Amino acid sequence: MKHMPFGKWMNRCLATVSVILWYAVIFGFSAQDGEESGSLSGAIAKAIMNVLGGDPEGEGCRTLETVIRKGAHMTEFAILMLLLVWALYAWTSVRNCKTLAAALCITVCLAALDEYHQTFVEGRAGRPLDVLIDTSGALLCACIIVLIAFLKKKREKHRQKV
Repeated sequence: MKHMPFGKWMNRCLATVSVILWYAVIFGFSAQDGEESGSLSGAIAKAIMNVLGGDPEGEGCRTLETVIRKGAHMTEFAILMLLLVWALYAWTSVRNCKTLAAALCITVCLAALDEYHQTFVEGRAGRPLDVLIDTSGALLCACIIVLIAFLKKKREKHRQKV
């Protein structure tokens, strides 16, 4: 049996623990009741409206609050996607579209599980649209990963020509 280098083992552990801890953070936010969940995004929206001179009680503030809340969900799941890509690569050493697709599938399943969890929380609801919003964050992350890989490959080809 071949011995695994300590660094590779540590990378696998760190990547796996990061995924678990980050999903625990997401789960914790989802466990907040409706009022508690909305209070943070509402406070941020009101602060922005005050700085910009807008009405902190008006329709614009409520729209901004929704954008902030949905943007936070997209960001949470973009980070989860990135951590899953890292973990899958650490365990498989496969760095291609299959890794991205597997990470995306897992992220979508975890987004659906998160929405299902919210159906048990007072003042919250699990919505299919929210799964799509979470998924869009993961897709955005995947696109950024692909773009970075493309630019890196292009730069390497340019260096070989020079």
